[in-house]
Formats: sequence, C-alpha cells, structure tokens
Amino acid sequence: MTLNRALAFAAFAALLIAVVTGPAGSSASGACGAITQIRDPGLRASFAKFEAQQSAAATKVCASYRNAGL
Repeated sequence: MTLNRALAFAAFAALLIAVVTGPAGSSASGACGAITQIRDPGLRASFAKFEAQQSAAATKVCASYRNAGL
C-alpha cells in the first residue's frame, strides 16, 4: 500500500510540474491569447486594432497570463 501511495504521489508531482511549466518562449510573444498564424490581412488588422485599444489594466492581465504559462 505504501508503494502505491509513493508511486501515485510521484506521478501527481510529475503531472503538476508538466502542467505548471509553460513551453519555452511562452512570454516572448507580444500578443495576448493563443498564438496563431492569421493569413487574412483584414482579420489580422482588426485584431491589431483591438489590441492597440486595450487599457493598461488589460495589458497587465495579458502579461501575467503569458508569464503564468496558461
């Protein structure tokens, strides 16, 4: 029974480490949200305009989101 608990704890710890750590370079992007390649120039421009109009508080939230690796 103790071996099962130790294995379960180790597996949980490994899973937790894998989930908490973000991919390398996750905070390198200047955009908030998912990193995707948008090929439509009109849609890309509308997203850029939307990001440019965000408040300072939204910028802080995006930065913390990127740093958290979510």
